[in-house]
Amino acid sequence: MVALAAAALAITSAPPASAALAARSGGERAAGPLPVTGSLAAVTAISSGDAWAVGVAGRFGTGPLLAHWNGHTWQVAGSKALPSLGQLAGVAKFPGGAWAVGQARTAGGRPAMPLIVRLAAATVRRVSILRVQNGVLKAVAAAGSARAWAVGYVGRGPALIMRWNGTAWTRARVPRRVTFLGGVAATSARNAWAVGDTGRGIGSRPVILHWNGSRWSPVTIPAIRHGYQLVSVAAVSARDAWAVGFTNGLDFPSRTVILHWKGRAWKRVPSPDPFPGGEGDGLAAVAASSAGNAWVVGNSFTGPFGGPFTERWDGTSWTTVPVPVPAGGAILAGIAISPSGRAWAVGSGLTATLILHWNGTAWH
Repeated sequence: MVALAAAALAITSAPPASAALAARSGGERAAGPLPVTGSLAAVTAISSGDAWAVGVAGRFGTGPLLAHWNGHTWQVAGSKALPSLGQLAGVAKFPGGAWAVGQARTAGGRPAMPLIVRLAAATVRRVSILRVQNGVLKAVAAAGSARAWAVGYVGRGPALIMRWNGTAWTRARVPRRVTFLGGVAATSARNAWAVGDTGRGIGSRPVILHWNGSRWSPVTIPAIRHGYQLVSVAAVSARDAWAVGFTNGLDFPSRTVILHWKGRAWKRVPSPDPFPGGEGDGLAAVAASSAGNAWVVGNSFTGPFGGPFTERWDGTSWTTVPVPVPAGGAILAGIAISPSGRAWAVGSGLTATLILHWNGTAWH
């Protein structure tokens, strides 16, 4: 069950797709397909007329996929700056643009390398970075135009953390025994969070790292019976952050896991499991814009009766919000809240990459 849950939450394992839903800024109608096959892994919203979604293109997931929202439609942002092979897994806004990260591969069998792309208006520019063989970047976060972090892993080696100082990306030191990082969030030059694992396979434990302005250090997190995995993190301030994932007991249905940081300690808070039974539910991504507004996207592993779902935090509790997606086959992988308070959710389905828009009342 652990393997199935992990596969369902990894967008590169999602079924191939041939089209995309694109919501108008009000979210009432579809606005045409993306003319490319692929799956979407993450999204960020700079404004109501400027958003980016990233993933992997091709029927077998061979190349990076980059899509741009111009206020009316989603369009594929083709660019010679993108490698022909590889993937984009994370995207995050900063003042004046966005960062997208992933992995670049070559057809000649040489080791893959981390990939970082700078997005500004309609411009796509690949950034020169330190060569890290077999390095993969899974997520990125920015705390201004001169502060950003990207995290991931290196083959069977340690986790990978890279830092943007306003001039260049450099590799940062990772605490011992941390081998994988899948999510990162930052609010200032002295406050950032990363989530991942301390090992691989049996014996792996979830980890949350904190950046205090000088180094990354693991922090104490709750123990949960049967174990759990953390896959995404979001932060509003130094005193307000969220980390999400799912339990991974071998003999019990997986459950959603939401941890909340309120300035002193990480604590688990109650979260719905919309599709109980079967192999259970899990969360894939979290986004937060204020103390009273946060979203998560997740997926059920309960056969034909399960499916993707969203949950919303209103400042008091998490509640399930239905999505207009048929059960079976579809996966939600990324979530972003726009400055207006509306939101985008992305993923893939059996026959289409998936882009949903929250218009303030419902998902469309």
